[in-house]
Amino acid sequence: MKTLFTLFLVTAAVSVHAQRKKTQFFVFDAHRNPCKVDEAKFLGCLDKLSDTAYQWRYYNFTGPLIAVETYKDEDISIPHGYFAYYNKKGKIDSVGNTYEGKKHGDWFYYTDSSTIWQQKKYEHGKLIETRDTAALRREREERNKADTVKRVEIEAAFKGGDEAWMKYIQKHIQVPDRARKLNAGGTVIIEFVVNKEGNVEAVKVVQSVEYSIDEETSEIIRKSPKWEPAIQDGRPVKAYRKQPITITY
Repeated sequence: MKTLFTLFLVTAAVSVHAQRKKTQFFVFDAHRNPCKVDEAKFLGCLDKLSDTAYQWRYYNFTGPLIAVETYKDEDISIPHGYFAYYNKKGKIDSVGNTYEGKKHGDWFYYTDSSTIWQQKKYEHGKLIETRDTAALRREREERNKADTVKRVEIEAAFKGGDEAWMKYIQKHIQVPDRARKLNAGGTVIIEFVVNKEGNVEAVKVVQSVEYSIDEETSEIIRKSPKWEPAIQDGRPVKAYRKQPITITY
């Protein structure tokens, strides 16, 4: 885990103000040094999530995500929170969390087909356990045989069903001006959680296209009306969902 860019806050080109957050943008040349916009090869986006959470998203200037890194301080010296890294095609490559500067909890590593090939468990930076594809498969099979896996009785559902959900997306989706100028398009995949109350949270990009497309699709899902939560053992539980959205011209 390392910081990908050396950042100088005085190089900020523009700030975007919104009700949800204030984003600062930075540009970098091919050597990942601060530069002018017409020389940019990379784009950095800084969001202040709270007084103790600063999240950087690093993009190819005209293409997909490279990394998401969360820090406890604005000087990006203390990793603390969600981290994700992406391959050249913008697909999630590895993801996990940090705590007070160290890897903590489960980290997942993905193949090009977006399946998990390895899982590592950390405790305050110390590697506790490593499981590969075969071990993960055996664990699933053993749990299924022992019938210890609790089944979801009712899946989380958008009010009105899948058709209403797609109508909601189609009604609100707009191709951003930046994407049009770049002639950028493709399929972005957004992962999100429907919590016990039916609210959408933890919106994350797992397949990236380009900054403005990622932002547009994430925001539509983030602003979703309430869902009917998933039900397990007669109780509402949180559920993970993935939504692909394709931008074409």
